[in-house]
Amino acid sequence: MNVPAFRRAATAAASACVVAIGIMTAPEAAAAPDTAPAQGCYHRDGYPPGGGRNIGGSPPKYKWDHTPYVGARYVSCGRTVTLYYGGYTTHTTHYNVRWTQPGSHGWKQGELRAGARMKWEMPAGYGDYNFMVQACNRGGFGQRSNCTNWSPQLYLNAR
Repeated sequence: MNVPAFRRAATAAASACVVAIGIMTAPEAAAAPDTAPAQGCYHRDGYPPGGGRNIGGSPPKYKWDHTPYVGARYVSCGRTVTLYYGGYTTHTTHYNVRWTQPGSHGWKQGELRAGARMKWEMPAGYGDYNFMVQACNRGGFGQRSNCTNWSPQLYLNAR
């Protein structure tokens, strides 16, 4: 299974401490989230409590005009969360993702690879997750990336 690489964003804390940029690969899921769960297993799909247009699919994917889509699914047997994102191919070099997970304080932000229909899997602890994505075109040397607005925020309960 091809698992997208994840690049952690550098952040500066108030104490002027800087976190270095690193590469992390999400582990593979034990069960394929695109298939029906095994007997005794279940899945839960994310939804946007603040609204968003449902463009369909399994799990359902949501977007605003001029943003990428985002969908998420928790599978109990593999205890994995899979984030589905995409919808942009022209001039997109990467996607930014923001998420919260159980036990974290505040939002984390990172970079995911680009493509039309992408997914990112991670092991899931029990609790609440939130996700948002945006499509970006990396700027030249010394220039900022040009990005879309953020997708709708998805909420996913992994219990």
